[in-house]
Amino acid sequence: MLFLGVGTGISFAALEAHAGLMAEGVELVPESVALLDSFAPHNRFGDRLHVRVADARRFVRATATPYDVIIADLFHPARDGAAGLYTQEHFQAVRNRLSPDGLFCQWLPLFQLDRPTLQTLVRTFLTVFPHTQAFLLRFNADTPVLGLVGTLDPLQFDPGYFARRTSDPALREALKPLALTEPWPFFGTWFMNAADLQAFAGNAPLNTDDRPVILFAAPRTLAGRPAPGYTLLEALLGSSRSKPDALFAPSLQSADADWKARLNAYLAARDRYLHGLISEAKGAPEMGEADYLESVRLSRDFTSGYAQLLTRATARARTDPSGARRLLDQLIEAQPDRPVARELRD
Repeated sequence: MLFLGVGTGISFAALEAHAGLMAEGVELVPESVALLDSFAPHNRFGDRLHVRVADARRFVRATATPYDVIIADLFHPARDGAAGLYTQEHFQAVRNRLSPDGLFCQWLPLFQLDRPTLQTLVRTFLTVFPHTQAFLLRFNADTPVLGLVGTLDPLQFDPGYFARRTSDPALREALKPLALTEPWPFFGTWFMNAADLQAFAGNAPLNTDDRPVILFAAPRTLAGRPAPGYTLLEALLGSSRSKPDALFAPSLQSADADWKARLNAYLAARDRYLHGLISEAKGAPEMGEADYLESVRLSRDFTSGYAQLLTRATARARTDPSGARRLLDQLIEAQPDRPVARELRD
């Protein structure tokens, strides 16, 4: 594996949980590497992981190693030089370093981009990786992050993939703090397919080495008052998006209908929950609570909305007991098989 942009080394060190994985991390700033010990023990890793001081663009071109996975961590496109990590030529160089079944994940800080920059970035990525799928890093409206996952062939799974992939007890233990020990939260990070992304990007200009439009647009992304962090997430939620049917092998399309229905319900609940977070950020808490409650009704597997409302009911118990009871009654009605709200009400 190749990891571009080590920074504090915390994300890079998480690779240690994957048994047998050999990984190289590339960091441009030598002073950052010298400070890695300052972030211990959160970034501790063994001898299977190595950090190199190098320029990511040059390293990708110079190495002859084929990689199964390449991850480009968060690069603010308005930072000097970072826009070069979003050019068509760089993405092509990354593609040339992938093994036949490899994948490349480019994380995008939606809270540090404007819409024209995101559209250019997405369209440029798609010219090199036409089978791209987009995933959310976390269910967050303040600092949302989108991952573009590019592969040489269409990315496909079967419903049993997650259980097989996480059969190692050490990996499952490492996934517990992230609430990623079940397939629904994992597949529930899927957000858009290539066609959806292309429709969103439209005819935005490509970002190339000889026409670095993202670099030239950098003053616009930094000047003036920045837009709220949720702005691009809200725009993406409102765009046309498909269901993740193509994410699963065609031979399994007719099977596991219940499994796919549960996943679609999870995704719908997740989107409603994100709308709730955005409503609250806009100063409309009542609308936010209505969205959280709707997310509870939509999916028994999506739990974030349920947890949010439990916390609110607990906080209101002393100052507004009738309001707290009403909220718990609504949770019980929405998810009668989940006992926590009923126990809390009692």
